[in-house]
Amino acid sequence: MAILKMKNVSYEDNNLKIIDDVSHYIEPGTVTAFLGKPGSGKSTALKLLAGLFPPTSGSVSFEDIDIHSMNQKQILSFRKRASFMFQDSALWANQDIYHNLELPLQLHFPKLGVKERKERIKKITELVDYNKPLIIRPAALSIGEQKKISFARALICEPDILFLDEPSESIDDKTEDLFISILKNLIAENKTIIYVSHDNYFINSFLCDKIYFEDGKIKEKILLDDINQMDDYYEGDL
Repeated sequence: MAILKMKNVSYEDNNLKIIDDVSHYIEPGTVTAFLGKPGSGKSTALKLLAGLFPPTSGSVSFEDIDIHSMNQKQILSFRKRASFMFQDSALWANQDIYHNLELPLQLHFPKLGVKERKERIKKITELVDYNKPLIIRPAALSIGEQKKISFARALICEPDILFLDEPSESIDDKTEDLFISILKNLIAENKTIIYVSHDNYFINSFLCDKIYFEDGKIKEKILLDDINQMDDYYEGDL
């Protein structure tokens, strides 16, 4: 059974159609790349699938429940199980790094004690190789360091589904290799990963379904079964 579905989804912003009648489904434990040129609609499609934007028409569902018809308990459960890493990191500017990482734990694990939260935060910052103080605010970090914290925040609740919008943008090669290594471990644990990227090195690091967008529509789908038959998969230009 598909874990996520988009059915005849369209999305408009200021009367401009950005997504045009898109239908797609995601199976649990799979990796999917949304690809396309800038302005093709791929990042908007990712946010629609994650329930961050309500569609203008059509429906988006998680485990066959329309995300935008969920009650408070259902939406909280969905947010716990599905996390989003934003292209611009989207850290809370008025909170220090520690509280940026603590807030999801307080929301989704209210019975977790202070000591346990500290241990989780220590573990996740070590995982992403963040070694600056936790008491500073995001503005004191480089863009690459902010991406590390954004990635750590997406991982800290150990979600079943990860939505990643340009995760390798503005990071150095060492950090990109670290992110790829972490994601490969999550893939081995059958986590579901959906990402947007224009980075060939990042894209070619995973076997995945590749969904190409153009003018708000899905232009082409190259599914894993097809990829396995492509001898030049790791050599092709995307």
